[in-house]
Amino acid sequence: MLGLGLVSLNSVNSTPDSLDSTPNSAVTAYRARQQELSLEQQNIQTKRMRLRALIWAALLLIAALYDQAAHHGAHSWPILLPVALIAGIIPYYLGIQNKLLRITRLQAFYDRGVARADGSEPQSGLTGEEFRTAGHLYDRDLNILGPDSLFGLLATVRTGIGLRGLAVYLLQPVPQTGSAARQAAVRELAPRFELRERIALLGSSRFQEVKATVFDAWLDEAPPSFPGWVRPVLVVTAMLMVGMLLASAIHTAWWPLLAPNVVAVAAVQAGVSMTVRKRVLAVLGASKVADQMQLFSDGLELLQAQAFTAPKLVELQRQAREPDAVAAIRGIQNQFVIVEQRTKEYFFVFSLLLAAGTQAAISIAEWKRQYAPAMRQWLAAWGEFEALNALATYAFEHEADIYPELLPADAAPAFEAESLGHPLLPVNACVRNDVALGDATRFYLISGSNMAGKSTLLRAVGVNAVLAYAGAPVRAARLRLTPLTLAASLALTDSLAEGKSKFLAEVERLQLTLDASQRGATLFLIDEIFSGTNSTDRRVAAAAILERLLANHAIGALSTHDLALTELATPEARGLNLHMASPDADDPLGFDYRLKPGINQSSNALAIIRMMGM
Repeated sequence: MLGLGLVSLNSVNSTPDSLDSTPNSAVTAYRARQQELSLEQQNIQTKRMRLRALIWAALLLIAALYDQAAHHGAHSWPILLPVALIAGIIPYYLGIQNKLLRITRLQAFYDRGVARADGSEPQSGLTGEEFRTAGHLYDRDLNILGPDSLFGLLATVRTGIGLRGLAVYLLQPVPQTGSAARQAAVRELAPRFELRERIALLGSSRFQEVKATVFDAWLDEAPPSFPGWVRPVLVVTAMLMVGMLLASAIHTAWWPLLAPNVVAVAAVQAGVSMTVRKRVLAVLGASKVADQMQLFSDGLELLQAQAFTAPKLVELQRQAREPDAVAAIRGIQNQFVIVEQRTKEYFFVFSLLLAAGTQAAISIAEWKRQYAPAMRQWLAAWGEFEALNALATYAFEHEADIYPELLPADAAPAFEAESLGHPLLPVNACVRNDVALGDATRFYLISGSNMAGKSTLLRAVGVNAVLAYAGAPVRAARLRLTPLTLAASLALTDSLAEGKSKFLAEVERLQLTLDASQRGATLFLIDEIFSGTNSTDRRVAAAAILERLLANHAIGALSTHDLALTELATPEARGLNLHMASPDADDPLGFDYRLKPGINQSSNALAIIRMMGM
């Protein structure tokens, strides 16, 4: 029956000493790549040392030749030879520096990969809490977002766009055929860690970020409209200004004649620019996306260049290509460069002569009107591609996990697993069990002692379901499941800010669970149902909730300390009583974290009180 490893998830970050010492293939592959990078780094550093020696020799030669020319009457032209040598070496030297920076980034990338794959540091440190929504049916209950969460385990994406894509995969329902398409994509991407290496190298540094919210805010702002005559007038005035200034530079005698015309044209240009100044400032003030466009366009270009066979990946390539995304983005990047450079000293005069800021703002506004819908599509495609790559990274680094069998939506609701464990627990510390929820057994009613692991057990069911629907492998020897809406009531608390008790929060969550079960097949996971009321009311209320869930063809599991509720698991209701407790009556705290048939007959509350010296 269902597997779990520890009483709580507070210990998911185990020390290396507690981990399996046998490296998996991912660790082997990563360490082999680290060795290659180390050798490459040594060779490049040797080349750099030689180039530095050559540059210093050339500088010393320049000094000697200069001394000969200055004090001994020798010709000075030989100095040009070492100067030319240095000029030729510098680009090559800078290229070597860039290669060393690339290697440094990759070394950090593979250091993190090894730490994840060997289990010494499985969490990325990213929580994803910015994607949290109130009233979600299972996020907080299953530790999907937050510290030491499933999101933190999987978040190996490069950009903020990818972070959002991963959050969507973990939190939002997937179409009936979507999970199978995702799984096929993850299977194809899993062995391609060289592609993930190229994704990690996107951007000028590993600290450069592409935040989805920046693009969202920019796209949500409607571009201002400019009168159609503004652009032609500015083009004409710019051409006249440049033409008259060039003519006066060639024929200085013409300046007295041209000067009044230059002033007149400049006045016209300034007047036109002032009429649209507010609109121009609105566009130029939203240019924060400029810094992030290059990384994004490079990512799209990388995606488009791959050869994929999985239909999901091919579709994402199409979405990232239509219309020509890379060419369109590079077009607007040129305008952002003008916006950025127009205030620089070396470009300021030319910017004024050409009304560069105004013309760039008009171009950006026109681009936005034309490409904003496509841009949203490109962002969504890249975010989903990164999410799939993150799941593929998890698959590659957890070779013992298996891909679940995704049953068709018209099959009877089912969740059947062998040796199922919790993915957030260390592999060798994860006690595994079997579970079989379906037509024969519609629900488990799990009784048990405090700290015996009932809550972690329920979370193990839910987290593996989330992974399965996202397209990732699961912590099991085998898993078969149908498309199910997931609903959990495991981690509800009082809320002073909302003026809501735990009992009321639980009632609201159960109502949402019932609503979900009316819309489609549902997997419910309920810990200590109605623990905030007396035993009699609890039994009546729990029976009513369970009756409605079963009438809606839901399947699931409930846990309780109240043995009166075990009467609900009758053969007629197709329920099954199971329990979790210490197998040793003389050691009520010696838990083995395994599901056992029947109703719990032991208690450990007094043992815990005695352990505390009370």
